[in-house]
Amino acid sequence: MPRSARSEGYSRRHKFTARGSFGPVLRASRKIRGELAVLHVATGREGCSRFGIALTRRLVPSSVDRSRVKRAVREVFRRHPAKRLGLDCVVMLRTRYAEGHAHAIAADVSGMLDQLQARRP
Repeated sequence: MPRSARSEGYSRRHKFTARGSFGPVLRASRKIRGELAVLHVATGREGCSRFGIALTRRLVPSSVDRSRVKRAVREVFRRHPAKRLGLDCVVMLRTRYAEGHAHAIAADVSGMLDQLQARRP
């Protein structure tokens, strides 16, 4: 695989791997609120951001829809330059998922990542 393709990857170093590792980000973080989601942000390792998605069955009852939302949001992060800022980010929904809103949620997260990148040099 060419190196240029890897720059848009979503490798293990961009994921929260340990159980319960979202906790510190959710407790001691700043928040960027969008229309459909909230992005919790905390400082992380230099040069490599980690990204997590916290969806509950209460807000997204169908497992198919939860997977669809996660896939769409991960794709946004995978291609976004905020991936190199060295931050820990966790996305949570604000409202109950309505049928077909996965791309709207992804667009909302993209806007929040744009705000995050604009605030940080």
